[in-house]
Amino acid sequence: METDTQRGSAVVNVLKSDSVVSVGKEFLELGIDTVLESGALKDIPLVNTVVGIFSAAGSFRDQLLVNKLLRFISQISEISQGERIAMVENLNEDDKFSGRAGAAVIEILDRMESEKKPEYAAKFFAAYARSEISFEELRRILVALERVPSFDIEKLEKFSKSTIEESVQMDEFLLLAFVNAGLGKNNGGWDGGAIVPTSLCETFVRVGINVA
Repeated sequence: METDTQRGSAVVNVLKSDSVVSVGKEFLELGIDTVLESGALKDIPLVNTVVGIFSAAGSFRDQLLVNKLLRFISQISEISQGERIAMVENLNEDDKFSGRAGAAVIEILDRMESEKKPEYAAKFFAAYARSEISFEELRRILVALERVPSFDIEKLEKFSKSTIEESVQMDEFLLLAFVNAGLGKNNGGWDGGAIVPTSLCETFVRVGINVA
């Protein structure tokens, strides 16, 4: 069985600790960019270690990843330490991650093109930790999050509640983006059909948008 890398292990240690609560408060009061510039993370040893590991290379990509990771951590701080510990342990036991929960989280966040998406990802992981969604749903919803353009996410709630008549009036490229992400499908109507929301879309909205 593979094990987490140094970066992955550091992320796991933070997720299982009380440190995430401190990051959540700092984020809400100051914002991630201000926190990084102020050096406030020095007072949160585990989190400061993670930032140091990622910043060591000094690449622009790693700087973006630190920002994404802190946004993820700040959002997931809303669930209890016990739930976070159970979540990490469950992820490590699954064949998909096989002891690489931290590395998997890093890989998932690294692929996201928007700084906002990690906050959505954290909401989905939190829902999994609370047993509100299954591991299979978590996997599929993270793929959907990666594929859907960040600027279209705010339109998902309206789409999830739309009638067929309303759907056919929506922008074609918007609907195709939802289909590509697995959030929309053709209803197979005799006249060519219409794009309607999938059950995954409804879960995405319920967990990621309406629980803000």
